[in-house]
Amino acid sequence: MKQVTWQGGQNFTIDNVDDPIPPKGWVKVKIDTVGICGTDVHITQGLFPATPPLVLGHEASGIITDTGKNVNTKRIGQRVVLNTTSSCGKCDHCINWTISRCLDAQKSTPFFAEYSITPSENAVQIPNNLDIEIACMTEPASCCLSGIRMLSIKENNVAVVIGGGIMGQLCAGFLRTHGVKKIILSEPVSSRRKISKDVGVDILHNPTESPLEEFIAKITNSKGVDIAIEAVGKPELVSKCIKIVKPAGQVLMIGVNPEKSSLRCDLYEMHYKEIILRGAFGRGNVFSSAPKELLKLKLSNMISKRYSLDQVKDAINDSAQGKGIKLVIKP
Repeated sequence: MKQVTWQGGQNFTIDNVDDPIPPKGWVKVKIDTVGICGTDVHITQGLFPATPPLVLGHEASGIITDTGKNVNTKRIGQRVVLNTTSSCGKCDHCINWTISRCLDAQKSTPFFAEYSITPSENAVQIPNNLDIEIACMTEPASCCLSGIRMLSIKENNVAVVIGGGIMGQLCAGFLRTHGVKKIILSEPVSSRRKISKDVGVDILHNPTESPLEEFIAKITNSKGVDIAIEAVGKPELVSKCIKIVKPAGQVLMIGVNPEKSSLRCDLYEMHYKEIILRGAFGRGNVFSSAPKELLKLKLSNMISKRYSLDQVKDAINDSAQGKGIKLVIKP
């Protein structure tokens, strides 16, 4: 089979390797669609810890083509999404934190390839009415969904999402399905602002035209918002979120900031206003339920471009430049 290996920097190789054989308890999956994630981009830019050579890709959907021992062969032909890690349910992380950080996890083989093998439990069957391309968004959707469920959402809350990439779009959509009545999106790219109406955004802000702080003050009568979500991964935008929430407001970090980046904010104001700052990194405990949650959102226009395996480098570069919303690989 073909797989794409990151060799460091912007260097990739297209490799021909043996098809993987599923061991006991595992399944083999023909990859249908793989999403380009901001983490893939950050790795190639040296902003996220990783050591080449490395096969990237962690947002995949596909079809089971083979099973190892102790796996029901009826699974062959199932349309699935692939979780990157399994969970034991017994370690300290599984019990006291989240199953997505299991200390004894088994890892699926990476997804920038024609096939992957994974523990059977990691291959989650998707609903019949969920498009298999849209299903590849299960991994980012579970990250957003896990974060949204950390929030305390009350009737008549007003929320702002900074960033209209796929993470921001999914956060906005899940805010709506979880009861937020007024949602604001701050995003400089007009096409992203326009498409956000599909997931329930009410008010659009263009940060190139006016400062977000002034915009929020105007539409909230200087009260601020109840919830602010940073979905880009820039410390200065997290600081901005802290400034625009009202007393007892909640700030959720969804975007992944570069390693060792620091936050500049007025700690007195944060303390005095009793602001809650939360990080949400990873799939939490919701990966298996996320495909059904995707059905609640209108996502048909979110996939902006499709690339072949040979075009992984182009796809990552285009994503780094902010082209489109969701770029995907079709092995």
